Amino acid sequence: MKHLFTLLAFLFHGFTPSLLNAQGIYVASGTTFEVATGTTFHVDGLTLINSAPFDFNGLTVTKNATRTNNAGASPPPAADRYYLFNTNTPSFSGTVQVNYEDVEVIGLVESSLQVNNYSGTGTVWNNYTSTTNDVTNNYVLSTTLSGVTLREIALASSSAPLPVTWLNFTATKQGDNVLLHWSTAQEKNSLDFVIQHSFDGRNFTDLNTQSAAGTSSTILHYNYMHNTPISGFNFYRILQRDFNGLSSYSVVRQINFSKEKMAPKVQIVENPIQGNDLQIVIQGEEDISIYNMVGQLFFEKHFDKGIHSIDMSHFEIGTYLLRTNTNTIKLLKL
Repeated sequence: MKHLFTLLAFLFHGFTPSLLNAQGIYVASGTTFEVATGTTFHVDGLTLINSAPFDFNGLTVTKNATRTNNAGASPPPAADRYYLFNTNTPSFSGTVQVNYEDVEVIGLVESSLQVNNYSGTGTVWNNYTSTTNDVTNNYVLSTTLSGVTLREIALASSSAPLPVTWLNFTATKQGDNVLLHWSTAQEKNSLDFVIQHSFDGRNFTDLNTQSAAGTSSTILHYNYMHNTPISGFNFYRILQRDFNGLSSYSVVRQINFSKEKMAPKVQIVENPIQGNDLQIVIQGEEDISIYNMVGQLFFEKHFDKGIHSIDMSHFEIGTYLLRTNTNTIKLLKL
């Protein structure tokens, strides 16, 4: 779906000289609207800061998920976000910033993204050096441009595309387990897939690694069954790596298990842990392991059914994950 926005928005509603936010205001053709140096325009993820006066007479911009101008062989593989002006703009000087969503850059190296612009003539897309590639807040800021004509703006990779073209990634409950499924449209020099899990959506640990196809031009399907989801929220993502050291992440999927529905095969007597001993009650044979929040193994042992004690005197105060054959439990050592 296309979303139509206009660049001009300051009439009647709290005009601030340093910032103009798009609110669907259109300046009719033939109306002189010269914007002073240093004014900031923000249009649904596109930000322009002009370093010289700029006339927006009659301009509108449309945000699209696909490219309109296919001249030549460039830009290289780009994010699924394009900004198209209704006509060639007057000469623009200043910086261009483009924000993006993670799902729009799957298969691209975020740190290599650059602002690209098609000037409306010829067969060339021009790419501009980035002054900022913020992969946390998801935006790219160009260097200062001088005297360019804007027509269509894209975020494209300055390096070769990653070897995997993702199709989808799903997480589905299977009883007390989670089935992860992902598929690729094509692969080139792909090494493997690392399945990762998190309980907070920020700190991920590796669950399993599966070999990739290497090179394929057909649709391929992969599966992994996670048998130890935690009570509460579970977050999953796939890290894809290739033989040349490049990598990319899938989108993040979320599954929630309520505490009432999870079978408590291992019970913690006291959590948070006040002293140095962790008391556990086990309903059957279990392999117990304890990790810190960055995935370092601190304890591992096989237990029979019954009540057991684990010495945690050498554990520092903090949060840990206790993993069993069927579950993962968050521990807090005080």
